[in-house]
Amino acid sequence: MELELKHPPQALLIPEAAQKAVLTGMKRISIREGSRDYRADRPFFLCYPNNSFCVSADLTSVRHCKAREVTEEERRDDGYGSLREMVQDLRRFYPHLTKESKVTVLRWNNVEGSLVDQVE
Repeated sequence: MELELKHPPQALLIPEAAQKAVLTGMKRISIREGSRDYRADRPFFLCYPNNSFCVSADLTSVRHCKAREVTEEERRDDGYGSLREMVQDLRRFYPHLTKESKVTVLRWNNVEGSLVDQVE
């Protein structure tokens, strides 16, 4: 008999500066360093434990590439005007990031939870 494992929920940490944009639907994408094992068919949460921020969302796409391969549309949707600007900003979180670094591009929609109902 083969044991069938269920997949645990996935979470993505959202810094305080981006939380309101997530709640209002203005932010629906994130570019993270490294090839990360996110799957669109698993439960997905956007959270930040320091201020009890937690909402659920539908993870709609996961793409792995090098930073230099992030499309113009993906950069623009995450608030970046250029590849240089994206790399410089992401170095705040990932100091060794370069254009050749592997990244994961995550997109989501349908953010839900009590915080969505309370947003100003």
